[in-house]
Amino acid sequence: MNSNHNVPEILKGILETNEDWLMERILMYAGKQGYTAYTSTLKEAWRLSISGLSASLVEGLCRYSNAPEMTPEEDFSEDPIAQFGIIEARRHKERGVSLNMFLGLMKYYRQAYVDLIRNDVPDHTAQQDYEVFVNRMFDRIEIGFCVEWAGETGNKSLEGLQINNRLMTNEKNKYLTIFESIPNPVILLNHRNEIDNLNFAAVKLFKENLAPGSQYYCISKDRQTELEKIFNPEKTAINPEYPGGIQLFEFLPWLKDEVEQFHQKNLESMMFEKTIHQTDQDLIVRVKLSKNLDISGKFDGTIIILEDITSLRNALSNVKQLSGLLPICSHCKKIRDDKGYWNQIEVYIDQHSEATFSHGICQECVKKYYPDFDLYKE
Repeated sequence: MNSNHNVPEILKGILETNEDWLMERILMYAGKQGYTAYTSTLKEAWRLSISGLSASLVEGLCRYSNAPEMTPEEDFSEDPIAQFGIIEARRHKERGVSLNMFLGLMKYYRQAYVDLIRNDVPDHTAQQDYEVFVNRMFDRIEIGFCVEWAGETGNKSLEGLQINNRLMTNEKNKYLTIFESIPNPVILLNHRNEIDNLNFAAVKLFKENLAPGSQYYCISKDRQTELEKIFNPEKTAINPEYPGGIQLFEFLPWLKDEVEQFHQKNLESMMFEKTIHQTDQDLIVRVKLSKNLDISGKFDGTIIILEDITSLRNALSNVKQLSGLLPICSHCKKIRDDKGYWNQIEVYIDQHSEATFSHGICQECVKKYYPDFDLYKE
């Protein structure tokens, strides 16, 4: 490698100004190779992974003036770059990620950074210098992975997994409780427009005989589709009381046109009003459709939120309000209505608003029509 002491400083600038480019690049590789099926669904998580990795590489660039080679007696636990690998390996191992999966994805992170250098540095000789530097730092990160993965006994590793599983279960229960407690009906669809889940407010609106959480913990929630294929391919749902797994349009046919339009136009969100005809009363609901914020493709479905606006619409229908352009006679001051008839102004206002009149007489009219009466004294 050429001894170029400007390499660390220039490379730092390249890394610090290309976070978005790196994020899109690793997402491309992860999606192409199938890693997104096992990783975060939110783009921000990928951004943070790039941010943390770049910060570690920048720290290494501040420490080393040349590509950091490895020596047999080196203590990698003291190396800031290897430390990043140790910490990340610990986190991912606790989540049940295997070493081959983690190391495989990291190879594509490395490739993304190499691609950035080739894209951003036109000089071929400089490219080689930067690539050697980046590759050596990624080598140290991968050594950190292996140090962490090989350093724990089986019992300690199992204990860590158990603790992490409890934390994840508590987190799942927390967000399930929040989902069930949302006062507005919420329906979650998968990419085939099949019902994946409903919260308790939706259950009360459409399936009054189910208890809170029953639509989630029912056997049909996570395994319904698979079990149906094995045991009864023609059956719509294992639990007939639970609508999960069936087409939304079979359950709520009045949403069919708008949901299809939402997908055909590839919209991010959509809002409209609908009237639900029920046995006791009609409900007017504001329907909000939204895409899941999922870049992995695992949960690329639709969120439906219903808001009962019946009382609001009934109240507004009873409100009379004047608006728009009123045609008024310039002489007699009559107003023409939408049928073409001319009405006294007080009659028109009485018919088109909640205002009422009490008649009196102004000072000018008193002087004009009743000059002998002194009703308004100076």
